[in-house]
Amino acid sequence: MFGKFLKGLVGGQPTSRIAFDRTGEHVAGCPVGIYTINPNGSDCRHIRATGDSPRWSPDGRWIGFVEQTRDNGGLHSVFVMRLDGSEARRLTFHHDVMATAPAWSPDSSHMAYSLWLWQEKRSELCVVDIATREWKHVIYTDDQIYPVWGPSNKIIFSLYNGGGVPRLFEVGSDGKDLRECVGFDPGDSEPMWTADGGRVVFGRDGGLVVRDEGGGQMHIISMQRGPPSSGLSPQTVKEWCMPRSRMRVRGSKSS
Repeated sequence: MFGKFLKGLVGGQPTSRIAFDRTGEHVAGCPVGIYTINPNGSDCRHIRATGDSPRWSPDGRWIGFVEQTRDNGGLHSVFVMRLDGSEARRLTFHHDVMATAPAWSPDSSHMAYSLWLWQEKRSELCVVDIATREWKHVIYTDDQIYPVWGPSNKIIFSLYNGGGVPRLFEVGSDGKDLRECVGFDPGDSEPMWTADGGRVVFGRDGGLVVRDEGGGQMHIISMQRGPPSSGLSPQTVKEWCMPRSRMRVRGSKSS
């Protein structure tokens, strides 16, 4: 949801797992918290008893997530941990503002997130350094935003800008060059790239589109499969975006 594809290694094998959270009422044998699981439903592991919205790093070595923190008024702060739940570290220390689920930079060194400044009724886009925990302001927006970090090293999000249909915009992590994204239609949403940047999947007209970024080929997918998620590991996203025979192809080019 990224630069050159780097395989995360677990036991010498490429990482191909899904991270997800379970919240709400207690269910016997299935406590709340963060889990990882194989795409075929096997080997479900409960790796953390708190937190939600897990996001895999592009190199497959870390999981970013948010968690309620007492000194932030019980609102979400950004954390990071290893794939087995170890080495969990809090990265953001804002007060009385909720952080959105984080989005990883292509090199897995930073995460973007936004804060809803409820007193000012606007969002603040921020970036935090994973190693130093230093954060910086990027831009303010009047719309509440949920960032994605694309393979071109631009942070992407939807803005209404006073209109009735949201459009995808991009900006550099330094806050410069805010512009509308090229290659997307009004209403397109939630783009997510394979780790090698070769394909992108996004929402359009109630369905999903998988597009080859090299140009030409676009696959339309029924929503029966459900949208992709940054909770998928890089290898799983790559597998998810592989063309299926039941996809409808338009604009294809012969090699």
